[in-house]
Amino acid sequence: MQLHAACIGSTVPRDNFNATIQSVFDSSLNLRLAHEGRLITILISDHYDLPQGIRLDKRIPLPYLTTSASLIANVGLRAACRIGILRFDSSPLTIDLRCAPIWEGRLSLSAMDMQSPVVERAWSITWQALNRQQRLKGTDLIAGDLFQLDTGPLLTRKLSQPILQLIAATERLDARAAKEAAQKMIGLGPGVTPSGDDILIGFLAGLHSTAGNEPERLAFIQSFGEALSNLSKETNEISRTYLYHAIHGQFSSSIVSLIDAVRDGEEERLLSAVKDALRVGHSSGMDSVTGLLIGLRVWNKGISYAQR
Repeated sequence: MQLHAACIGSTVPRDNFNATIQSVFDSSLNLRLAHEGRLITILISDHYDLPQGIRLDKRIPLPYLTTSASLIANVGLRAACRIGILRFDSSPLTIDLRCAPIWEGRLSLSAMDMQSPVVERAWSITWQALNRQQRLKGTDLIAGDLFQLDTGPLLTRKLSQPILQLIAATERLDARAAKEAAQKMIGLGPGVTPSGDDILIGFLAGLHSTAGNEPERLAFIQSFGEALSNLSKETNEISRTYLYHAIHGQFSSSIVSLIDAVRDGEEERLLSAVKDALRVGHSSGMDSVTGLLIGLRVWNKGISYAQR
C-alpha cells in the first residue's frame, strides 16, 4: 500500500534517512531519526503543517494505519527512506515524499505594527475567542485568568506568576530573568506537549513577529532561545522537538496563518485562522495561541490583557 505525502516540513530529510517509531497516536506518529535524536511527525490534517512534519492525504484514516498489524506495528519498529520513499520493516506500507510541496514554517521578517488600530482589533477578537473557547471546553488553562492572581483552575494559578515574571523580564530585555521564569513553566501541565511548553512556543512566535530589525530585541530572542534550549531537557522528547523549532523561528502553519491574519485584520480570514489554530490537539492549540497573544503584546503597551 503506497501513500503520498501532501506536504513535508523543511527540516525533514529529503532523500535518505533511517528511523524508528518513537510514539503512536490517533492522528499522528513520531519517528526518531537515527544518529540525530530528532523527531519527525507523520500526521493527517486538513488544516496545518509542521516544520518537522510529513502530512498525509486527509482521506487516509491514520488510526487504521496505526492499529493494523499488517501495516504499521508498534513503537520501536524500524523505518528507512531511500530516494524519497519511506518504508517500514515487516510492512507493505510505503510513503512517497518525492513530489510533496515544502512547508518552511518561517514568519514574515517585517515587524507587526501592534499600534495599528486594525491589528489591535484583530488581537482583541482573537483574545476574546480564545478565552471563550477555553471556558466552553473547561480547559485547565484560561488565558484571561492568568492576569488575576489565585483565579481560575489550578494549572492557571500555577502558571500565572511565572508568566507575569516572563512578561516583566521580556519588557526590560532581561534574558536571565526570562530564563528563570521559563524554568518554572517547562514541562508544567498534562499532555504530550505540556501547557507551559506550548505557551513558550507561542510566546516565541509573538516575539519573532514584533522584533523587526531592532538589535536589542533580536539579541534578547537569541539569548532567551539558547536558555530555552538548555531548559528543554526538562520536558519530554516530543515537546522538546516543538521547542527546538520555535527557538529557530519555525512554527506550524496554523500559528503562521493566525499571525498573518492578525497582521492583515480582515475579519473573515481572521476568524477562520483562529478556528484552525484553536482546534489543534486537545488544548495545545489554545495554549500556543495564549502564548502567541501574550508575546505579540509584550513590547506594546497599547493593548490590555483585561479584554476577555
